[in-house]
Parts: sequence; structure tokens; C-alpha cells
Amino acid sequence: MKKATLILLVFLMAAAAMAQKEETTFLPYAPKPLRTDLPTVAFKTDSRLLMKAFYPEYYFNDYLVGRDIRWVERNDSAFMAVWDSLGYDILIKLEELSGIKWQERKIDINLMKYFRADVLYDPPCFPLEGIKMDDYIEVGATGLHQVLNLIKLLAGRNLMQNELPGNIYDPITNHPLMEKSGFRFDVLTITLTMSCAELIIPADSLQKIIKSTGWRRHNPGWEVYQNHFRFSWVLSSPEQPLSFYLSREPYDSPLVSLTRAPRPPRQDDASKGTDNSIKMAAGGGKLGFSVAKTPSGLLQVVDIDTLGLAYSSGLMPGDQIKRVNGEIVRNARDLMSKILDKLHTEGVYMIVIRDGRENGLLFLPAGDQY
Repeated sequence: MKKATLILLVFLMAAAAMAQKEETTFLPYAPKPLRTDLPTVAFKTDSRLLMKAFYPEYYFNDYLVGRDIRWVERNDSAFMAVWDSLGYDILIKLEELSGIKWQERKIDINLMKYFRADVLYDPPCFPLEGIKMDDYIEVGATGLHQVLNLIKLLAGRNLMQNELPGNIYDPITNHPLMEKSGFRFDVLTITLTMSCAELIIPADSLQKIIKSTGWRRHNPGWEVYQNHFRFSWVLSSPEQPLSFYLSREPYDSPLVSLTRAPRPPRQDDASKGTDNSIKMAAGGGKLGFSVAKTPSGLLQVVDIDTLGLAYSSGLMPGDQIKRVNGEIVRNARDLMSKILDKLHTEGVYMIVIRDGRENGLLFLPAGDQY
């Protein structure tokens, strides 16, 4: 009897296992198909040209450059693991929420030990250790704050897809709110960043990050976003992405006026054509900006052509030029000489002071930008 009972029990267990197998076979797991039209994101650890350009006094020999490159290579594993886990979803969500398709097939992000800002959109730069200024180092973001900064970098990069050939006639490309300034392009980037981050980062952690002084210090347009975009530009896909709101916003709307950067007064010597003021022209076409020397000795942009290379590279009226390719410029003619010297080879790296913060800009001939 015991033997018969044991045989029956074994049979029932086998039958249950077969039934489970049949059920699994009948309803197989169907993963979402992977998209092949998204850009490949590659992280570069050897960014020696950028390192020397932005920190000429700090990286004065190859040993120091190599030392910090090796530091990045030893400390990028956690960052890479986060990207491997979340990167695919971030790229998809940004495209869906912006309404702007990725056109770049590859995005190279320069991982650096130190940088002068939390992120740089073009060329894409991301600091792992901290934000190093001339006289102090600010500890860099970690954990989910670092993830949020990465989303912000890619959000800005996504908005720049409309600058690629074939999109220059898109109505939103020339919208005033796409102007690269702390209260226009940067605010649109934050709007897209926050909409994506809410789907990626836990709500309590996200609130803790955006309430931090570090986040607000590196996002000067945060109050503009809070007061005028956060609850009126609610992004959703596919009904109301960012491009939907941009296409409906008049060029002369109150929001456009509110976010306009203050235009610096034109200085007297700027109109006299002296050595303190000069129209920048180079490379067979105008760079398209005028500068005048300030009492502090820096050259300030007093006028800019919106069709010129300088404007398309992110230079704005009021920017004070601190360094070009890591070197101090003495006057306007020296500035032109330094730009011409590198424009058609490795490009021109310019550090400017805008709204009290240092920003890095990269000038490349039009055919080399992407």
C-alpha cells in the first residue's frame, strides 16, 4: 500500500510539472524588440586635449594628464554599470518626451576627473570627481544625483539634434526659446530632464536632489523652470512632447520676453573700431561677433550675428572671454589670431564667464560638428 501511494505521489508531481511546462510553453515571455535607431553612447576616458584646454596651469605636463586619465579608468566602473542598466530606457524616454528623434548614430561622452561645470553638452563632458575652478574644487555629484546629471547632458544633446543637417528648417529649430542661454535652452533642457527623471529616479530621491544647493547653483534657470514651465509644460508621449509646446509658443510671447538674456550696453570704443573692438571674421565666413575690453581686462561680447559660427557654437552677448585654447587673450586682435590658429585643425576651446559662471564652448567648422 505504501509503495502504491508513493508511486501515485510521484506521478502527480510529474503531472504537475508537465502541466506547468505546457503552460509556460503556451504563453512564452515576449521581450520588447530592441530599437536599432538609437545612438550608441561611448564613454571616453582619454580626453587629454580637453583637459589641457580647460586647465592649462594644472595639466602643465604629460605625467599629470596621464595620472588623471588613469584615475578615471580606475573609477568609472560604477558609472558604466549604471549606464548599462538604465541607458537604453533614458535614450528612449528622452526622444519620446521631446518629440525630437535621435539622428546622431554615436555620442562620445568625455569622462574627466575634473571639469568646470556639472556637464557640457558640446563636446559632451562629464566630471567624475568634482568641479575644479581656479582656486577651489567642488565635490562632484554621486549616486542618483550623478544619474540626473547624465540625463541632463543627454537631454541637452537631444535638443541639439535639430541643428543637424536636414533639420535646420524645422520651425522649432529657430524658436527663440532654443537660444543657448541659461534661461532659454538650459531651461528647456531642465524641463525635458525632469520629465524623464520622474520615470527613472524614485520620487523621494529626486526631490532630495533638486532641493540641494548644488543642483540649484549649477542650474541658474531653475526658478524660471519652477515658476513658468514645471506645471504649464507637462510633457507626455506621444500627445504633448516638448516639440508640441514649442510649436504653439509665439515668438513674441510673454514667456519669450521673460527669458530674454539682458543685453549689455554697447561701449563707446566698440563703435570706434579701435584695437579694443573688432569684428571677428575667419575661415571664409564670419565668426560673427564683436568684442570690447572691460575694465577688468577681459573681452566682452557686445554684438553677435545669429547666422555666424560663434552664435551656433553657443557664444552669447555679454559673455566675457577668459581663455582661448587655454591661453589668456590680450586684445581683440590676439583673440582673432588664436581662433584662426586652431579653428580648422583641432577646433577652438573657449572659456567664457556668463551670469557669474564659467562655461566652456567648442568652435568647429560647420562640416566637422557632427
